[in-house]
Amino acid sequence: MGICDCLRRLFGGGAGAAAPAAPEFPAVSELGAEINDLLSRSLGERTVYGEITSIKKKPGIWYLTLSDDSGMISCVVPRRVFAALEPPKSRFPDAGFPGNSRAHPEPVPEADAGAEDDGATSPESSPETDSGAITSGIMVRATGRASFYTPAGSLQLEITDLKPEGPGERHLRFQALREKLREKGYFDPASKRPLPEQLKTIGVATARDGAVIHDIEVTVRNSGIPFALRLYPTRVQGRGAAASIARSLEYISREGVCDAVILARGGGSSESLAVFSSEEVTEAVFSSGIPVIAAIGHEINRSLADEAADFSVATPTAAAELLIRTVRERRLRAEARARRMLVFRILLVIAGVLAMAALFWFLRSR
Repeated sequence: MGICDCLRRLFGGGAGAAAPAAPEFPAVSELGAEINDLLSRSLGERTVYGEITSIKKKPGIWYLTLSDDSGMISCVVPRRVFAALEPPKSRFPDAGFPGNSRAHPEPVPEADAGAEDDGATSPESSPETDSGAITSGIMVRATGRASFYTPAGSLQLEITDLKPEGPGERHLRFQALREKLREKGYFDPASKRPLPEQLKTIGVATARDGAVIHDIEVTVRNSGIPFALRLYPTRVQGRGAAASIARSLEYISREGVCDAVILARGGGSSESLAVFSSEEVTEAVFSSGIPVIAAIGHEINRSLADEAADFSVATPTAAAELLIRTVRERRLRAEARARRMLVFRILLVIAGVLAMAALFWFLRSR
């Protein structure tokens, strides 16, 4: 190698400089394809037994989560599989005969950390009475192939066969807990408390770094209602969340500063929202010394905390809007009452003047 070549290699540049070598490492998508290939070759087709704890049905495909007490796996069910499972739709309307009614969904389960994610159907939906119905809350035997879905970076089971096996254990535990708390009166409408007349300070029990508190603050600020918001940082998902929520609600109640409290969490999967159907959290909501607004970001089904709360709304923003609407309605009622009192006083004065005039005319005419 000549000295010129050495200099060029050392300092770069020059007309004869070689093009940079291609990177030796695979792109993310290439690595994902390798993982998918490895899974397909090493695992093959497997059959698993688990409970459906969330399900989202879309045209042409179902997405569901299979769980047991220690883990979960996401699954996709193509049309060719679920088309054979769905009972045929009758051409005749339901006449309402006994046994034709279907149970309506409810919730439960758990995950980890304080992050907030998007979810599907709540876990503890009551299994429908049709023996072949696939819904949240039932046990199934699922056969399929494990694959790695590169666009989302997630592991999933591509289902080739699905067989219902009866009610799920989590669902049965949930129903037993719900009945136990119902007997204690936790869901009794007569126990619900109205919001106090004075709404000045509102507590918010939620994660410190989530979007929830920001959404509530923006909604309140834009309304012009001078609420004082107090954040009580709380774990709202995963291990230790139930105890954290219970401590926060107890502390807010004992502190005596807030007029009401919003128990809030952003959207989440049914597993991550499980803590709000725990006995500890439900008892804490029911036992709170001030009204509780449950704003747990899920709209499909209600958790036990929703049922025990004094008010339940779909999102944290809706909780703020409820408080704003309450204050505005009370102001309008107060203004209307003040106007009525003013009119009444004016009429009273006019009546007094007319009475005095009549008396004066009567005395002069004698």
